[in-house]
Amino acid sequence: MPDPDQRSQQSVRGELPINGPWLEALIKHAPVGVAVIAEDGTYLVVNPAYCAMYGYAQTEMLGRSFMMVFPPDQQAAIMRRHQQFLHDCGEFQGELDVLRRDGQQLRVLSESIAVVGDDGSKSRLVYVLDITARAQLEQAKEESRRMIVSVMDALSAHICVLDENATIVKVNQAWRDFAASQGGKSDDCCEGGNYLAACERASCLPAPVLPSSEAESFAARLKAVLAGRTEGFQFEYPCPSGDQPAWYLARVSRVRGVEPPRVVVAHDNVTELKLVQEVLRRHEAELRDLTDSVPGALFRMQRGPSGRPHFFYFSPGIEALFGLSPARACGDGRSLWRCVLAPARPEGKALLRQALRSGQHWECELQIRSLDGALKWVHVKAHAKVQADGGLLWTGMLTDVSERRHAQIALKTSEETFRTFFETVPLGVVYHDRSGRITAANPAAGRILGLEVAQLVGKTPFDSNWHAMREDGSDFPAEQHPAMEALRLGLPVRQVVMGVHTPDGALVWLQVHATPLFKHAELTEVHASFEDITELVRTRQELRRQASTDYLTGASNRRQFMDRLQAEYGRIQRKNDISSCVVVLDLDHFKRVNDSFGHAAGDAVLRHVTLLMRLGTRPLDVVARIGGEEFALLLPDTSSEDALALAERLRLRVEQNPAQYRSAVIPVTVSIGVSAMRWTDGSAETALLRADRAMYAVKNGGRNGVNLGQGDDEERLRQ
Repeated sequence: MPDPDQRSQQSVRGELPINGPWLEALIKHAPVGVAVIAEDGTYLVVNPAYCAMYGYAQTEMLGRSFMMVFPPDQQAAIMRRHQQFLHDCGEFQGELDVLRRDGQQLRVLSESIAVVGDDGSKSRLVYVLDITARAQLEQAKEESRRMIVSVMDALSAHICVLDENATIVKVNQAWRDFAASQGGKSDDCCEGGNYLAACERASCLPAPVLPSSEAESFAARLKAVLAGRTEGFQFEYPCPSGDQPAWYLARVSRVRGVEPPRVVVAHDNVTELKLVQEVLRRHEAELRDLTDSVPGALFRMQRGPSGRPHFFYFSPGIEALFGLSPARACGDGRSLWRCVLAPARPEGKALLRQALRSGQHWECELQIRSLDGALKWVHVKAHAKVQADGGLLWTGMLTDVSERRHAQIALKTSEETFRTFFETVPLGVVYHDRSGRITAANPAAGRILGLEVAQLVGKTPFDSNWHAMREDGSDFPAEQHPAMEALRLGLPVRQVVMGVHTPDGALVWLQVHATPLFKHAELTEVHASFEDITELVRTRQELRRQASTDYLTGASNRRQFMDRLQAEYGRIQRKNDISSCVVVLDLDHFKRVNDSFGHAAGDAVLRHVTLLMRLGTRPLDVVARIGGEEFALLLPDTSSEDALALAERLRLRVEQNPAQYRSAVIPVTVSIGVSAMRWTDGSAETALLRADRAMYAVKNGGRNGVNLGQGDDEERLRQ
């Protein structure tokens, strides 16, 4: 065996002699994967933990190249690093992607130490930790965060999330747009700004509109929610919107079960994960060199024939973990248990007693408070071996898993926040799978659509019971539903207005937003949100009707008639073989009706004549009142002969059907002028002027007649 001087020289060079029963025992029973790899890459030593990690038997690995656990495209580079490490003191540590025997990919943390044999040959001693769970947890947390951001940005309500100091930690796109429209600065009203300070500067609650006493009341009530004295409140306040003042409702609520506290304000991140401590550098070539480089603390615990267990070894990592020196931790086992928080002690001790009785492994997680006052989560894992004297020896490891625990808490917080939004937002929210079927819906969606949430699940936009329609009354094809468009395009679809029928037959108008959701760059589902805008659509439709309709007769007004006339003129300009006509009709001696029977009777006569015109025209024809007793007809796709015939029928119908008002029978006649629209006309009004002149020619010729506009006779003969 090497003499002491030789071992001393090896320690100075940072090399570890690969001999000695103590080292073989430590490698064999270490709970982390440990292997010794020769210069040519073949395994010289592999411990059980290393084999179990990769799914091989020990005999399957010894003598084979360590390249067997790396993907083919990485093997050449890994071999170069291995040889450079041994010859040029290169670096071989950090996180690596490796493969199990069954093809499963793992993420491991690796650390290497140069070792020398009795013959002076160099090998590499490597230990690895499986950190796959950490990477998956980070990914799940990031996906949860993106989901919440997506949901918030899809909502049309102005939403922000505050911490206990009123600092804005998250806002959605609607909030940013609202703040910008009110003159708010981005650094005041977005992430990092202080909400109370922004309110005082009138970015969110305009000072010129909101009295100072109410502003103070709002701030006081918000502070009460931030402090946890109340759960929430609602507050109405005025805010300028264009030329007219508008009122907004601020809903302030505290999110339950979330730490640190969060408050949501609706106007109708956590520290990056780091689960592995800084990898320790290689030190001396003794046992301490190996154990000091393991993150956490290695320990050994023995139960002798007397049955009492005691710790007889701790690596220096115990001091960083518990604040105890290795000597103190070994000499006073109770000092370790005193660091364990009281609620965690019973379960930890019960698992230890079970391991002592069964002689099996011991594994648990304990929350501790180290001597410096820091709260930590420690993972304990140890494997047992029967000794020659009948006692048991546990070789184990203590690992700081605080960051993983914090990540789990953060993930749970994110899920709770998302669930709160999903269940409580006043907007309807549904999720569609790749086929368009609804997989989930919130209570607001069921309330708006008149169905139970369970009834919504499984439905698609192609369900005929929806009877979807557009604002103009046309059908809304299911394949153009915002959710289906988002699935097809892979892009968000915003502010689509559509009407659907509820089971009771009512027509509900919705404004719909749809956002595609991706997982691993693949579109998996669509999030759709909608709000009930039925009253807004009805008001809009009524305003359009009033703007285009004569209030007395129900016929189109002059503005609507001129718009339709202009559209028809444009159609004739594009296709000059179309025949369309304009008819102007004026009631004869209408002033006598008003003078003799009163203006109410005159109104009845106007309505009577309008009804007769409607009865004598097609649905596509436009019947309009363009003056006091003057009417006009637009007859698309109608020749001059057909227009004259229609005018004559109208004249006879009016003459033969006198109006009635109360007990009075009021005879009425009309003078009618007709003109064809020509593609050579200089404007849309040209044909109307010809028809108007033709009507006045009838007036001057004795009334109660029909006349074709000047020049239309020749045009009619050419046709």
